Amino acid sequence: MKGKILGSRYQVLEYIAEGGFGQTYLAADTQLPDRDLCVLKQLSPGFNTPKLLEIARRLFKTEAATLHSLGHHPQIPELLAYFEEAEKFYLVQQYIRGKTIDTELSSTQVWSASKVVEFLRDCLHVLQYIHEQGVIHRDIKPANLIRRHSDSKIVLVDFGTVKNILQEQTSLSQLTVAVGTQGYMPIEQARGKPSSTSDLYALGIIGIQALTGIEPLNLEEDRHGEIIWSHLADTNHRLKDILTKMTRCHYLDRYQSARTVLEAIDSCTDTVITFPPQAIAVTPVRELDHSPAPKNEPINEVRNEPISDPNALPGVRSVSLSTLATQQSRAKLTLRKLGKIAIAIMIILSSLYLVSASVLKPNNPYLKNIRKSLSR
Repeated sequence: MKGKILGSRYQVLEYIAEGGFGQTYLAADTQLPDRDLCVLKQLSPGFNTPKLLEIARRLFKTEAATLHSLGHHPQIPELLAYFEEAEKFYLVQQYIRGKTIDTELSSTQVWSASKVVEFLRDCLHVLQYIHEQGVIHRDIKPANLIRRHSDSKIVLVDFGTVKNILQEQTSLSQLTVAVGTQGYMPIEQARGKPSSTSDLYALGIIGIQALTGIEPLNLEEDRHGEIIWSHLADTNHRLKDILTKMTRCHYLDRYQSARTVLEAIDSCTDTVITFPPQAIAVTPVRELDHSPAPKNEPINEVRNEPISDPNALPGVRSVSLSTLATQQSRAKLTLRKLGKIAIAIMIILSSLYLVSASVLKPNNPYLKNIRKSLSR
């Protein structure tokens, strides 16, 4: 396959991966001056009956049209072309340079709450967009989320509408089987009745996996089918509540839209910090170090230690920005001002004394004239 040109344009460079739908290749567009890289997905149905091939062709075109309408979003790969060749179907998409999220997940190094919140917010904006377009992804999982190298944004890939026909089915009744990945697929999706909350469930599961380091299929459930996980993560209870609601067993108990999840995250993480003019955040007295500085070293240490605050919001730290040098400079400035005021008062009093002494001299001609006038 390497080196082969498909669609009279796209030259296969190397094999990337294989899945239920067929194979994925890295290709170059030979009709562009710079031979731009792209991803070429080859759909290879496991059947060749005319009726099933016609259904496959129709669903393939529907998938291509959906990708074309969604591809203008900056966090969704753009659809570049689609075509059929030798009874095989091909999708050509924009190449995203980056790493999939599954390479970041580890059982030994869990994510911080702030990283999880940033990840959720990034993905939810994409889900909000596709859901408003009437599209359900149905296969949200770490391997379908790429962290782009250029800006670290999460890009959602692999819109698998055509996966309905990719399980080597042999009858039309089997074309309605559920699509998704075990562990990330909620119960209603497994029954073939997915909704937009199914995508939110899968994203919540990824958040739990990132916080605990535990694979989804290894998480325990209670007798009601709810996941038992909060005791496994050392993080803020507000984030736990959000992830728990995203992954409720029944879809009606979850958030009903990506927008509502974003609002919940924003309400517990966003804050506005306002610094008054010519002022710096005050450091508690207990944190100040009044010990003398070592010789030949200026006192300019910045106090960046976080302040312990039981009411602090998740992902937000209160940071002290005042410095010992700043406080000492303020004290020196006050002493200088007092000294200058005292000197000014002394000068004024001295001037008044000299003037009065000069005016009140006995032989002062001005006083003599006044006495003469009074004697008359």
